[in-house]
Amino acid sequence: MTKPAFELRYDEELELMRPVLHVEYESLPPEKKQEFEWACQQVCDKIPDRLQQLEQTYMELYEKLKDTEDEELFFQTNEEMNELSKKISEINLLYLQIEGTYLHSNVHM
Repeated sequence: MTKPAFELRYDEELELMRPVLHVEYESLPPEKKQEFEWACQQVCDKIPDRLQQLEQTYMELYEKLKDTEDEELFFQTNEEMNELSKKISEINLLYLQIEGTYLHSNVHM
């Protein structure tokens, strides 16, 4: 059985599909390039909503952090915020890899 030229693989940490090429893009025939581009667009379509969810959770944690007096809870909340920041950065990088430009979104409007 031949391995496909590309696939969409679920990233559990980011909770998104990721396009994965198994060959050089330039070696794809035109119809496969079109299929791959379509798959990438489907992934990109999900990114703004996912970012908005993560940013909203981040801001909720930030508000919680402002009112936290317990030191242990402060550090735990800060760690959760750091993990969310990491995910947000990774998703932005994924978008940049696919689209070649940054996603200009902000839920803090």
